[in-house]
Amino acid sequence: MVYSPKFTITPEINNKIAQIERIRQIVVSSRILPQQEIILRHRAAIDAVHSSTTIEGNPLKRLEVVKVLSGKLVNAPLRAITEVINYKKALDWLIKRQQQEEPITIKDILRIHFLVMADLLPPEKVGHFRLGPIYIVDVKNGQDYLRYTGPKANQVVKLINELLIWLNRQGKKLHPVLAAGIFHYEFVSIHPFTDGNGRVTRLLTLLFLRLNNYGFRDVLIPDTFYLQFRRQYYQALSQEKIYNRQRLADLTPWLDYFTWGFLTVAEELKNNITLVALKKKSEKPIELSSAEIALLDFCKTMGKLDLQTAIDILEIPRRTAQRWLSRLVDKGLLTRKGKGKNIYYVC
Repeated sequence: MVYSPKFTITPEINNKIAQIERIRQIVVSSRILPQQEIILRHRAAIDAVHSSTTIEGNPLKRLEVVKVLSGKLVNAPLRAITEVINYKKALDWLIKRQQQEEPITIKDILRIHFLVMADLLPPEKVGHFRLGPIYIVDVKNGQDYLRYTGPKANQVVKLINELLIWLNRQGKKLHPVLAAGIFHYEFVSIHPFTDGNGRVTRLLTLLFLRLNNYGFRDVLIPDTFYLQFRRQYYQALSQEKIYNRQRLADLTPWLDYFTWGFLTVAEELKNNITLVALKKKSEKPIELSSAEIALLDFCKTMGKLDLQTAIDILEIPRRTAQRWLSRLVDKGLLTRKGKGKNIYYVC
């Protein structure tokens, strides 16, 4: 049976795609210093690791993820640390893979699963499709509730092949963001692995976007939106309780969510890129260090920033943190509010 997704490109979805396209042109054409782009990509990788693993229940906070990836010790379960390290390895592999500019294959899928789940599953399950049934169970008040049943194991390879054929044929006729959304929905619905399906799905979605020139300079990470609106993420993906019905369900609600999320993170990225972009050839750029970008990132996310938070984020002495904050104020990127011990900063 050929995969044939059911969906409608509503005026709302079309409008979001048009806005995404406009933002993409701004981001791609912006002139920024190479070191700034490196910093932005590094922060994007941290965001991807933290968001995607947290969605699956990893307890590490963003600062702890930074420490783990910097080789520092954190007080956390070994499994949580391994999940973070593995995801970063998979992201690094993605960068190499996207240079090949070849369509996604089953080999790629298995490789990503191997990198994500190494030392987290028995060896015979790592990098291999599941050989048994798959059930997603919710626990409420001590009771187990069956939320979803995936397809039989002997159907997995066939279904994945059908999805890849669709992606590389009919999917090419759609806008890349819509094709990515449909791929995301169907792949996670198939649930081809014993564990790690969500993480592998998000990595494959990112790879597809980058292969089709929609990586936004490899700085756009939709996973941050999925984490922020996690309940809606799962609701939009959960159209039916069994795969045979899920496959035939109307994907329009999911595509509405997916394009909303993509547009949201694209808009945030545009604002960050604009901040460090050279407006004119003769204009002197605002150069930002990784420390300054980290502080601005927190401020933009939380709405404000104080001295103690800056100390915690950068793990630096009080006076050094004060200097970084003062520099951002001098550059016009932060505004100081309050007095004495109640001083805080807004951006």
